[in-house]
Amino acid sequence: MIRMTTFFVFLFISFRGLHLKTVSLGFRLIKTKLDFVEPAMTIWSGNSSDLMRCGVECAKEQYCVSLLYDKTTGSCKLFSVVFDSDESGNIDYWILNQESTRWVPKSCQELASCSGITTDGEYWIYPTATNGRRTKIYCHKLAFAPLHYVTLKYPNRFIQHDKSNLINGLECLSDFKGPLNSLDFSKVRIQIENMEVIGSDYAFASLNGSPTIQYGQALDCNGQAFRHPCPHFGNATIDVRETGLALDPTMVFGLITSYSAEIRDFTRSDDGTRISFSCAGWCAICGPTPGPIRFQRSKEFISVADGQAVVCNR
Repeated sequence: MIRMTTFFVFLFISFRGLHLKTVSLGFRLIKTKLDFVEPAMTIWSGNSSDLMRCGVECAKEQYCVSLLYDKTTGSCKLFSVVFDSDESGNIDYWILNQESTRWVPKSCQELASCSGITTDGEYWIYPTATNGRRTKIYCHKLAFAPLHYVTLKYPNRFIQHDKSNLINGLECLSDFKGPLNSLDFSKVRIQIENMEVIGSDYAFASLNGSPTIQYGQALDCNGQAFRHPCPHFGNATIDVRETGLALDPTMVFGLITSYSAEIRDFTRSDDGTRISFSCAGWCAICGPTPGPIRFQRSKEFISVADGQAVVCNR
C-alpha cells in the first residue's frame, strides 16, 4: 500500500511545436467507501511507479480530476468527477489538490463562467455548504443569471384549504367547495451557498388555483383544532429520495400562523428524505419554524450518469 499522502505531476504539452504549457496536478490521498466510487471497483494496491503512471495519464486527460488503480487489470481508472469521501472509508482514492490547475465548480455560476456552457441541465456541483461533496444540481438560466434547482423524483405536494373552500361559511364540514388550491413541485430552487430552499419560486411547480403557501407548507381553514369531529384538508408531502440529499434533521415543523390550530400526523423518515403532515386550524399555516427548509448531503449513492461533469482550468 502506498504510504505517501500527496504527489505531483508536471506535464509539458506542446502546441504545433511553438509553445509549451505546463499542466500541474497535485493529488491528495483520501479514504472513501467502495460503493461511493463505483460498484465492484477494485481496491487500490500498487507501488509508487504505478501511482505516478496513473497521475501522468490523468494529466494528459483534459477532464481528469481523480483516479484509482485497478489491480486486476493493471490499468488506471480516471474520473471527471470527485466522488464522495468518507474518513471512515476503506479505499485509497486520489483527488486533485487545491493547488492543481484543474478544479471543479462550486456553483452554476462558476460552471458557466469557466466552461462557457449555456445549456440548462443536470450538473455535478461541489458546494461549500456540502463540504465540497458531489451534488447533483439542475442549473437553470445558465446563459443569463444561473439559478440552482433540485430535481424531485417523487410527488411533492402542498394543499391549501382556505375560506374560499367553505360551504356557506360553516366550519368543520366533511366536504368543501372545490377545487382546493395546491402546489406540485417537480424541481425546487435552493440557495447554493447554504442549501436553503426558496419555497416561493414556482418556476417548476404546477399550480392548481391561486395558492399562497410555499414549498413545505400546508394551510387549513376548516375549523378550530379542538373541535371534534372536525376533518382537515390541508396537508404537505416532502420527498427528496434519489436526489442525494436529505432534510436537515435539526429543522422543526409547527405552526407558522394560527388561530386555534395545531400540526398533526407529522412523520419524518429515518433517513431524513421524507416528511409529511396535516394542518388543523381556523385558519392556520403549518410548516418549518422558523423557515426556510434546508437540505444536506445524504449517504445515498447517485450514479455519475445522472449528471454532467464539468472540469475547469485555471
